[in-house]
Amino acid sequence: MRCSALAEELGEPMAGTVDQRVRWLLVEDRSAWGSEAVRDVIGEEREAVAKRLGMRVQLVRRREGPPDPDAPRRVTLVDTDDRVMVSRQIRSLEGLDVEAAASQPVGDFGEAVEGPTFLVCVNGKRDACCALRGRALLTALAVEEPDAAWETTHLGGHRFAANLVCLPDGIVYGRVRPDEGPRLAAAYRAGRLDPTQLRGRSAWPPAAQVAEGELRRSLGLESIEDVALVAVEGNGERAVVAFKVDGATHRLVMRAEPSEPPRPTSCRGDKLEAPIHWRLA
Repeated sequence: MRCSALAEELGEPMAGTVDQRVRWLLVEDRSAWGSEAVRDVIGEEREAVAKRLGMRVQLVRRREGPPDPDAPRRVTLVDTDDRVMVSRQIRSLEGLDVEAAASQPVGDFGEAVEGPTFLVCVNGKRDACCALRGRALLTALAVEEPDAAWETTHLGGHRFAANLVCLPDGIVYGRVRPDEGPRLAAAYRAGRLDPTQLRGRSAWPPAAQVAEGELRRSLGLESIEDVALVAVEGNGERAVVAFKVDGATHRLVMRAEPSEPPRPTSCRGDKLEAPIHWRLA
């Protein structure tokens, strides 16, 4: 059984499953992507620096254009906390300074990008579910968002395929069917989000990602601007998440619990895991 089908059958929750990464670096690349595509393209050293500094690096592409490694490519830096996105064009990856991208002011990196960017993971070499479900979603989304939809490499959470990322906010949706992608993208353009398929925001820790969905469903909040994260306090098993909504503070007590039974979390993995999920306590 594919990992995404198994996760659905087990009713595994999606909320709180996005790795906390405030900055994203999107590197345009039209080569054939393997299971370790980012490492293959930017090199092991750059990949290690990005991980150490907590920045997510993604390869992105559209189908048109030459695959030559020396062809001009666009590199985009996103800060999902400040919700800004800038871009520049480079001729070679030799001048790509990953450490500077992770630490310098975003505005120093390139020119401001107007409008959203949507990413869909289609990297079948990493996990078949992303190819099977992601490709169908991307095809449908590209009809409505031809200039904003990009295919990308491994995002994490292939068992929740198809995955849709909305930038610059870093909002990630899971189990998105082809007919749902254009709707979610249109809602994002209008400043709204849907908590029912929300995996989380990449700028926030997992406990806050889950708490946001609980609070939105409780209060019927749809606007992205409705909820502001104030603080997350706690240890590895318990957290108190504070939000501001219309000037009022809401505190949610969250508890981390393993999801039983243990299961493979990837089509390529043999190891059984009991993923940790945060729940409202």
